[in-house]
Amino acid sequence: MQLPCFNEFKELFYVLNEKIIPDNIYEILTPRSLAFWIMDDGSRQGDGLHISVYAFSNIEKLIFTLENKFNLKCSIHYNRDNQPRIYIFKESMETLRSLVKPYFIKEMLYKLGK
Repeated sequence: MQLPCFNEFKELFYVLNEKIIPDNIYEILTPRSLAFWIMDDGSRQGDGLHISVYAFSNIEKLIFTLENKFNLKCSIHYNRDNQPRIYIFKESMETLRSLVKPYFIKEMLYKLGK
């Protein structure tokens, strides 16, 4: 069921039913929203973390934001189906944990390791 309170976000992230990265992602991505994103689309990968970004265009904008706003070392990896994922390197995991852990529910902490 659609809730009107989420229309603002739909308008930011969808244009003609295509997922996009909004131009103001640097301003709107916060540690809390990053935590929710990881709880939903994140998965442990060795000592690092993958975040699924399937169907989004301009993933480089997200990489730029994660690297420059949050000081996270990232790259784009592809799964077996050639779908993109953002990989956060193990050397950035402590930084990531300190940013997002306060917003994680305990049942999802396994995604952050340690």
